[in-house]
Amino acid sequence: MSSLVKTGLLSTRMRIAIAMCYAAFMWWVTPRMTELSHEVFTQLAATRGVLLDVAVCMVIEAVVMMAYCFCSPKQKGWYVILDYEPGLLALPALCYFQVQLLYGLPGVDYDWVAWLSAGLVLLLMLGGSLLLRWLLRERHLLMELLFIINLMIVILCVAITGY
Repeated sequence: MSSLVKTGLLSTRMRIAIAMCYAAFMWWVTPRMTELSHEVFTQLAATRGVLLDVAVCMVIEAVVMMAYCFCSPKQKGWYVILDYEPGLLALPALCYFQVQLLYGLPGVDYDWVAWLSAGLVLLLMLGGSLLLRWLLRERHLLMELLFIINLMIVILCVAITGY
């Protein structure tokens, strides 16, 4: 969700480029996901150390997104770097989505699933960012939404690491 809101803040050309990169990633990752068994993914998701590592990565990503909310376009150095960072934590989420599609559609050709998921990601990223931009017409409202989403991510990650 954070990546979707972040892409809603960008120009149309950048939105299309990021959506195409995410779609290409979905197509590229399919052969790698088919080499691993479903048990490997469930074991990784159940391991406490892996969950703690993921929580740390999520906090770092959320802090970077919150820093973007406070940057001014007048600060050319940091703003340019943070403006073009679409949210790298969308990639593991897309991998999870791809695995669920691959194992949820037994008997379907993997190439077809790869093209289907790439098309879905392309349409959802472009359509979702346009919908968010239409619903929240002002840029500062999108920035506030991005900040609140990432603040909730940080709070949930701190709660996860405390058990």
